Amino acid sequence: MKVNKLALLPICIVLASCGGNRTFHEYARAGDTVAVPVGMQPDFTKDNITVTITPSIGADITYNATDPAIRGIVNLYPDPVSNMIVSREIGENTTPFAQTYSSSLLANTNYDKDYYQTTVFIDLPTFLPSGLTQVDVSNPSGISYSMTLDVIPGVGTPNTLNADISGGSLFLDRNMIDSLSRTPHTTVSFDSAAIPNAIAINFTHDPDTSAGGSGKAFVVNPLGYMKNLHWFDDGVNLKVILTESQSGLINDIKDYKFYVAGTITNLQLQSVTGYDLNGNEIPGVTGSLTTH
Repeated sequence: MKVNKLALLPICIVLASCGGNRTFHEYARAGDTVAVPVGMQPDFTKDNITVTITPSIGADITYNATDPAIRGIVNLYPDPVSNMIVSREIGENTTPFAQTYSSSLLANTNYDKDYYQTTVFIDLPTFLPSGLTQVDVSNPSGISYSMTLDVIPGVGTPNTLNADISGGSLFLDRNMIDSLSRTPHTTVSFDSAAIPNAIAINFTHDPDTSAGGSGKAFVVNPLGYMKNLHWFDDGVNLKVILTESQSGLINDIKDYKFYVAGTITNLQLQSVTGYDLNGNEIPGVTGSLTTH
């Protein structure tokens, strides 16, 4: 599928900071669609964000959650075979300064290698005056991100998000855009003084469809090039086993993070056990759950 114009948005990932300080594109007419890269925001959804637009003159304009002018919110990931990631993992530059850019980005994500750029697509108001305009995106938890764009003279139109599929033309409707947004999920994170070579985790949850209940689990490994993830669910008990893709590859406990998505309810962490290269148990490995 080839999407016009906005398919270029991965360049909005700013290597030296968590988000952009300008929208994409930096210049727009009143009524145009712009993309707002707000950094790595796991708790931003189209149903909870508020967009506040401060024009060059006049009162603020606010889009509340679910406003149709908030077209969508998508997390954009870097290419796993990008020079930045490969250079970081092999310890040498495959393009000039790739390791430096990777280190700068990691410092801004608190050394979480599962980084992405949360990008909000909005239609600008049709009555904006020309001049420097500020866009603020916030959620009820008090997290906020701001950036600017220059509104230029002229009358714009919302982007049609027209796609070319198998030689035919298709306009991406709201449901298609929403299908690209992040589903409700649980983040499973770990803490340990020593980095284990493997971790075994046991959960329970309410009975799923295979056990006479409702819902289904889906376990996601965000760093598949660093660790292997095996999981099994009998309808009530969910077991996950994590192992390094190569011995010594993982140097930060954050790299073992993974997600539990799907529609199961009442996910509960029962046990976490870490192991060294020889299969000996490593004491002190703990896990935590965060819902998004």
